[in-house]
Amino acid sequence: PDLLLVTDLVYVSDRDGNDELYKQDLEMPTEVRLTNDAGSDTDPHVAPDGSKIAFSTNRDGNYEVYTINSDGSSPTRLTTDAGTDAFAAWSPTGKQLVFQTNRDGNDEIYVMDADGTNPVNLTSHANGDLHPRWSPDGTKVVFHTDRDGNNEIYVMDANGANPTRLTTDAGSDREPDWSPDGTKISFVTNRDGNDEIYVMDADGTNPTRMTTDDGRRR
Repeated sequence: PDLLLVTDLVYVSDRDGNDELYKQDLEMPTEVRLTNDAGSDTDPHVAPDGSKIAFSTNRDGNYEVYTINSDGSSPTRLTTDAGTDAFAAWSPTGKQLVFQTNRDGNDEIYVMDADGTNPVNLTSHANGDLHPRWSPDGTKVVFHTDRDGNNEIYVMDANGANPTRLTTDAGSDREPDWSPDGTKISFVTNRDGNDEIYVMDADGTNPTRMTTDDGRRR
């Protein structure tokens, strides 16, 4: 799920037979279906000003990055590649989107302008780099990668320079995201035998387990 402004939650549900995007008003029991397509619409990420939502969809046969207005109108396709483009996330200014794609043969992280133009490859590694998220100040991108044999959390400069490993665990650490002030990074890990949510300092120190359950986190 992703927050839209302060009072709305955007999430994915397959209650109607396939994955669609929904918006829930947190102050009253009002739910709005945002997408209605035969394909699978998933991975929503709300623009900083709340006006648009980026998401992944296979409505065109393979996963591409789309945007819609916050009311579900004006679906706009941003990527047109034979590969899988997914997990797009807005920059703090709302002028760019970072996303993962396998258009070069394996998963890499790209950035593009908010209208889909000027795609630029930020990573180039034989292993997969996935699930990028911009830091609140716009200077860093956090992601997970299996370049060390299992999934670990890395951070790099917003232009792709200085990739730095933050986690060193035998488990699978993945799906990182920043705290609003940029001082913490949350992530999912199975280092304790099942998927749990952890939080660590932005430099990778002080990992702290936040959940205790035998279910899978996603």
